[in-house]
Amino acid sequence: MSTRPNFLILMPDQLRADALGAFGNPPGDPSGEPRYLRAVREAHGLDKVTPEQWREVVATYYGMVSRLDDQIGRITGAVEQAGADDNTVTLFFADHGEYLGDHGVIEKWPSAMHDCVTRDPLIISGAGLGEGGQECDAMVEMVDVLPTVLDLAGVPAPHRHFGRSLLPLLRDPAAPHRELAYTQGGFTIEEEPQMEHADFPYDLKAALQHQDPTLVGKAVAVRDREWTYVWRLYEQPELYHRAVDSHERTNLAGRPDHAEVERRLHDAVLRWLVETSDIIPADPAPRRPDVALPAPAAPAQS
Repeated sequence: MSTRPNFLILMPDQLRADALGAFGNPPGDPSGEPRYLRAVREAHGLDKVTPEQWREVVATYYGMVSRLDDQIGRITGAVEQAGADDNTVTLFFADHGEYLGDHGVIEKWPSAMHDCVTRDPLIISGAGLGEGGQECDAMVEMVDVLPTVLDLAGVPAPHRHFGRSLLPLLRDPAAPHRELAYTQGGFTIEEEPQMEHADFPYDLKAALQHQDPTLVGKAVAVRDREWTYVWRLYEQPELYHRAVDSHERTNLAGRPDHAEVERRLHDAVLRWLVETSDIIPADPAPRRPDVALPAPAAPAQS
């Protein structure tokens, strides 16, 4: 079995190249940031973490990435050794990113919408997908993975979904795909009894969610090439201009000079919520009775 790592290519802004994560991207304007950031910082005493400790945190995370990369190399090496690489496609992706000191916090949060948490690695390679090593900067969502796999297998979807196959992008990275990408998370306060209870090291974070469920209130984010807009159920909205604020630290929501952008993206969130909710099931309802009554006779003509 091959032990040669199959190195992953991650975006530079995902791997904090100089391992400065936290102190290179400190908290932004506290008046515009979501309230959970301050709550997490205070609960864990993160203001006392030194630059050297943050470097160790980031280095540890990088070590985990390298170890995982090596294990994937073992799997792909075994596929090649078995002679199955000519009919195998491999997809690598994650369910979330990570705060590595970004915004002064660590780990993840159920209603986090920052780029460092919501932008995940997505790597697809294998037989019949053309030349390897290409990068694609298209706007994609993780819901696009399912129709991609179905498309590769030649299998129709058994239900309605809102993903779009990435196969055209794999063949042509410049192909059109999405203009907007959406993210959602969080809970309602009525769901507090069902929220997680955790032991160390997640005890403090879990306790915050029960003490104040609005800290994990439902949120929806929409991104285009330049902007991020976040609508929160229990807090003020957020608007970030990533072209000049790549770490999303300065909330521009409510400012008159950006009102048109905010309105446009707010309307996009509303339209998306309507379009992706309450769909008709693909299969007929099993309890629906068959009704085939004879049509009434036409009235006699005078």
